[in-house]
Amino acid sequence: MAFKLFPKPPGKSKPGGRPAPDVKPKAAPANRAELRPASARDLAASVKERATAPKVGAVAPEITDTGPPSIIEWTPSLHQNLEVAVGNSGLCAVLENAALLYANGQAPQAREILQQGVAEDHDAKGSQLAWLALFDLLQRAGDRQAFDQLALQYVVAFERSAPAWEDGGAPSRQGARPAAGGYIGLTGKLSAAHAPQIANLHSASKKQPQIRLDLGSVTGADDAGAKLLADALAKLRKSRYPLAVLHPEKICRALEVSVAHGRGADEGHWILMLELLQWQNDHKVFEDRAIEYAVAFEVSPPSWEPPAGMPLANVASGAASTSATENAETLVWQGTLTGSSDTQLAKLNMFREGRHSVPIDMTAVERVDFVCAGALFNAIARAESQRKSVQIIGASPIIRALLLLIGISPHNFIKKAM
Repeated sequence: MAFKLFPKPPGKSKPGGRPAPDVKPKAAPANRAELRPASARDLAASVKERATAPKVGAVAPEITDTGPPSIIEWTPSLHQNLEVAVGNSGLCAVLENAALLYANGQAPQAREILQQGVAEDHDAKGSQLAWLALFDLLQRAGDRQAFDQLALQYVVAFERSAPAWEDGGAPSRQGARPAAGGYIGLTGKLSAAHAPQIANLHSASKKQPQIRLDLGSVTGADDAGAKLLADALAKLRKSRYPLAVLHPEKICRALEVSVAHGRGADEGHWILMLELLQWQNDHKVFEDRAIEYAVAFEVSPPSWEPPAGMPLANVASGAASTSATENAETLVWQGTLTGSSDTQLAKLNMFREGRHSVPIDMTAVERVDFVCAGALFNAIARAESQRKSVQIIGASPIIRALLLLIGISPHNFIKKAM
């Protein structure tokens, strides 16, 4: 016997039969999300509804930064784990929204909703992590009066000592590298296409007390690219700006090979090499190369004018010690991490090779944006699929809240040894 697979359209009936009842459609209930601003948890829930099954052979869920409206791609296998993490991490709706605001660079707005939350919201009142995140933001803002007032409320609420105020602005935990400033990483072969990134050095110097320029991923330079970077470095040096040049060894070796051809080398290579030698405080080699440059191009040799206002001898050694630290024990991150291809984040893939334990020191990290947090989640998932233990050390409360929200498990966080 054959059965019809589809129901008859409403309102129709067999000839001679009873007329179909006049059924009026019920009004759809109002969508709660339309009655109030979407929270971070709402965002995650809406993405879960669009979840797709993982591909055959997939090892871990991925978070990507492609395609609207969200960068999170959830899989059914992740849902239960995420709920467990949220339930035991101290997260609440107020803290989740504050973490997203701070990740987006909106610290004042994050502070405002946290202050209102710990005063009025039931879940936020009972979340120690929400209080600690607010302490974190008040410390970063340098608001000692509000910090002390919150400390009194914290003692009453939790019957335990409140965090101590750290003189000098943002928390400076024992053993931390000096937190500060911005971080700019250049990659590939320098050319005219790098002009916007190199120009960002100048604009960032107007906003940041210090910048760390990482040249570790620079593989070479053409004449135009070398001149662009040399000119930017010269301007910062002459303005006495405390720039820290990190990992210049690779580009310096490439420049040395080039200038060995004398006048046959691009002039930009000579200029950039001489500039980097000044930033490295290498007077002896600078004098030798300056004379060779003058002879090759029949010009007066450039004068020795090293950067002022900072311990120059430590610039190159600081870069070397950073590399040594990463290679020996711990991967250290600093400043602001942005985007899925952040230079510091990219080092995690190399650092984890040959290690069972992968410690990441985030004590001196100022901020992590949402996309970079997602990329970190992916990297941790890949490492753990290889049975590696990833340990996040010293992440501040507001950053820890973001990473917990994105799906990183509480067991990945450990306290920094005092």
